[in-house]
Amino acid sequence: MGELERLGIRPVINATGPWTRMGNTAPSAAVRAAMDEMSQVYVPFAELQEAAGRVIAEATGAEAGYATPGAAAATTLAVAACIAGEDPLVMRALPHPEGVPATCVLFRQHRSYYDVAIRAAGARLRLVDAAAPDPLGALADAIDDAVACVFYDATGLPYRDQAGVPDLAAVVKVAHDRGKRVVVDGSMALPPADNLRALVATGADAVSFSGGKAIGGPPASGFTACRRALLRSIAVQHQDADIHADLTGRPHPEAPYMGIGRGFKVGKEQIAGLIAALSDYAVRDHEAERQQWHERLQVIERAVAGVPGLTRRMLVSNDGRAPYLIMGFEGPLAGVSSAELSQRLLAGEPRIFLAPRAGNVLWAGAENLREGEAEVVAAGLAQVLSEAAAGRG
Repeated sequence: MGELERLGIRPVINATGPWTRMGNTAPSAAVRAAMDEMSQVYVPFAELQEAAGRVIAEATGAEAGYATPGAAAATTLAVAACIAGEDPLVMRALPHPEGVPATCVLFRQHRSYYDVAIRAAGARLRLVDAAAPDPLGALADAIDDAVACVFYDATGLPYRDQAGVPDLAAVVKVAHDRGKRVVVDGSMALPPADNLRALVATGADAVSFSGGKAIGGPPASGFTACRRALLRSIAVQHQDADIHADLTGRPHPEAPYMGIGRGFKVGKEQIAGLIAALSDYAVRDHEAERQQWHERLQVIERAVAGVPGLTRRMLVSNDGRAPYLIMGFEGPLAGVSSAELSQRLLAGEPRIFLAPRAGNVLWAGAENLREGEAEVVAAGLAQVLSEAAAGRG
């Protein structure tokens, strides 16, 4: 009996993409081998983080890097570093800083449920409307002595409202002109692969990436590509700060017993897998992958083309992002709920995951589809949609 069978869980064909709730991605054999090797030994974490930082810096062009258990943890640690600097008393006070700049400025269009990662560090949010006649001017006016940093969402997901939001480089300039750092969420910014270096090249002070999505590392991995000036604070606040000499080798005599990042423990196996995945990501054929994803989505699109009442829109960008197939409902399907259809697909055999999104649509992505699975998804989706159009199911 396999582990899934013993647990009573049926696996899912993921036809949406590297979503955390569906396990992100499946690490390659090389990544699994690196994790397995590391699982059999013990190493000083400061040395392992230093090695990971070198790989991250080389891959991204950043001055430094630090491995975390996902991009959200990287964001929280980066914001905490912007607030506390190297002051051990402020570190100890987080997430309730007093007497120090602790406001984070961001565009209203960049607010999402993920900004809990900012607030978790103790930052207060100050919103700027990118729809203002002069959004950069409005941003500049919002930055005062109470501000610790500026946040920018670089995920660029097609269902996010980015209208009027200035580009990252312009935001970095405004923030730096006022002496403030910029923390960037790049968790879903890959692909295109060029963003791994392009976001850092804007001069942003810390960019958070997921290791378990496009890069193909362990699901519970991520990292910040950051300024060297932020690295010490990030490391000290991460774990065991009372005894942690951190990456510089200099002990912090008044460090807090535990930093705000103590709950963000990342295993040595996750770090090893992340390092292997980053090395592999640099040599993968990203355009060939993207073309394969598009072809697999076309298989699904053709299979449902004849379903009455189904609208289809293929999103294929010219900037290297992953393609998506968006499906909506009208006519015979006008009363159908995308969430209900998604649940029907999950209840089927085999189980299929297609994400319901706002606006009562289904999103299909092919990044996680294996060979032959597009045809399985196409057949299952066509059947569920046809039953719904006929009033059955």
